[in-house]
Amino acid sequence: VATKKGVIIKTIAKNGNSLVRKGDVVEKGDILIAGIISDEDPEIEDIYVHAEGEVLARTVYTHSMEEPIIKTIKEETGRVYETYELKVGKRGVQFSKDDIPFKNYIEDVREVKLFDNKLDLPLKILVHEYREVEAKEIKQNIDFLKKAIHIKAIEEINKQLAESVEIESKDVKYTIDGDVLSIHIVVEAVEDIGKKQIININ
Repeated sequence: VATKKGVIIKTIAKNGNSLVRKGDVVEKGDILIAGIISDEDPEIEDIYVHAEGEVLARTVYTHSMEEPIIKTIKEETGRVYETYELKVGKRGVQFSKDDIPFKNYIEDVREVKLFDNKLDLPLKILVHEYREVEAKEIKQNIDFLKKAIHIKAIEEINKQLAESVEIESKDVKYTIDGDVLSIHIVVEAVEDIGKKQIININ
């Protein structure tokens, strides 16, 4: 049966009866080579064999994605605020005189080593470090962005391709809508789309 949609290029039925020919459009699940050999004489019973062969078809893979041209990044200002936490087992108490003085920040937590870790105590002292950041908008270079988005899109296409696939053509289109760059890739390939499957004859 067909593993995916495609346009038949060539069918080689090594065992069984080919049900498709060159130019036929098949959908996923369609029977390509049947394991039933029938005679023109209705009195002769059908012969059942293990269908085997190769069915080459032209297949199409597409992928679209987009990236913002104006990107927001977080830049540290250099201002830092620290608080301490005493933790016993799973319970902890954080000590702080004031609220965190920053609207936007990155938090890092580190443990203060006690007695060089020579004693296995359930007690921990943690330092919470808050580093202030400012959100800034930057305009990305279009050519650089095209290369980056192209690499990502090709990686996604490659995830869909089997090792035996032969690439016939690749069409790449970029569009810019406002502050968004989009890419649409169409890849045409030739591959064997058949797989063995037990068909219920009842």
